[in-house]
Amino acid sequence: PGSEGPFPALFPVVLVWFLTKEQLQLLYFCSLLVIFCVELASAVWTYDEPSVQRADMISLKSRMPDYSLQRYQWLTHTWDNFQTQFQCCGVIYFTDWLEMTEMEFPPDSCCTNQFPGCAGHAHQHDLSDLHQEGCGPKVYRFIRGTKPLQVLRFLGVSIGVAQILAMALTLTLLWALYYGRHHQQPDAYGTPGPPGVSGSGHVRVGPQLLNPQQQVSG
Repeated sequence: PGSEGPFPALFPVVLVWFLTKEQLQLLYFCSLLVIFCVELASAVWTYDEPSVQRADMISLKSRMPDYSLQRYQWLTHTWDNFQTQFQCCGVIYFTDWLEMTEMEFPPDSCCTNQFPGCAGHAHQHDLSDLHQEGCGPKVYRFIRGTKPLQVLRFLGVSIGVAQILAMALTLTLLWALYYGRHHQQPDAYGTPGPPGVSGSGHVRVGPQLLNPQQQVSG
């Protein structure tokens, strides 16, 4: 960065200095359009992207071996609360506990009717006593439906609408500048005259034209 000097930082300033009003308006419009397209593409890509869900599932599974460890009691309580509140077991299925940990059966919080040792009893006799759906999809749906996330969506939509209005206003200003510049009445020397004066120097009074000699004699 030291070898580049101040020129990269001064380049935008010099660029803006030489741009005309129309070019600045057009540059502003193009910038808004690019930002809006990027935001729209990101929103569409992340709205229901399976790869994002898979990454979340993998992250949840990676913490399952820490369940019931003394230094991760908070994680144990979190899993138990999740599985009890959402009536689920594991991330995708209750067998996740058998695959990711050294446990012989899932935690008791996976039972539909909880009591000490219920998971071991259900695993040996009746698997229907365990919650059959995993916690991953339920937690994901819960997070997507929370109020803070809905507020963020509303803000995103509001910003998008504001950008569209700004682009429409910019186009209106560009059209006004272009129309005003190309519809001025030039005088005899090619420069616009003052209001009421024609290109030959005659003064317009109503429907008649008076030349300068008539003005003096009058």
